[in-house]
Amino acid sequence: MARSFFREGQRLLVRAIHLLGSRAVFFVCLLLAVTTAFGAARTLWFSMTGLVVEGLVVREVEELTADWTAVAPSPAAASPGVQTAAATRVYRAVVRFRDSGRPFDWHEMPAQLTSTARLYPVGTKVDVVYPAGAPGLAKLRPELPDVWAQAGLLFMATVLGTGTVYGWWKSAKKRAARRRRVVIGAA
Repeated sequence: MARSFFREGQRLLVRAIHLLGSRAVFFVCLLLAVTTAFGAARTLWFSMTGLVVEGLVVREVEELTADWTAVAPSPAAASPGVQTAAATRVYRAVVRFRDSGRPFDWHEMPAQLTSTARLYPVGTKVDVVYPAGAPGLAKLRPELPDVWAQAGLLFMATVLGTGTVYGWWKSAKKRAARRRRVVIGAA
């Protein structure tokens, strides 16, 4: 049962590749692999080589957001005229930290995450990560993606890229063999 399921899946995949064109599929797979690997490597590099300093939550900014999806789930159900939605109060922490190289150089940065609950109460100490010499690019350590998840993405992108290059190579080799057979048969 499982064997026939996988054979049918393989048959459908091969038909889709022939329908779309193998070069287009290889290009899209390679582009996906490169962009995923680049993003994961950049995040890993940032979290592993960045300077870590201790920051202090100095205040919380209160914002109002609206959930427009709860008002009109479909365009057909929307009524003409002014649309309104209930506002939700969310909080964003503002963290003050000192550049590790300069004793009197203080920086403030807003957190990326907002929540209806106060994630970082005022007075909480939070680790801040930033590249050396660029405290304006700082991010809070708890808001960075997990290192193992990024390493897994990097591994999957590497496997996808390697498989794509191998598949392209095998396809090119088959085309070259077919051309040789046609030329030999015509002579």
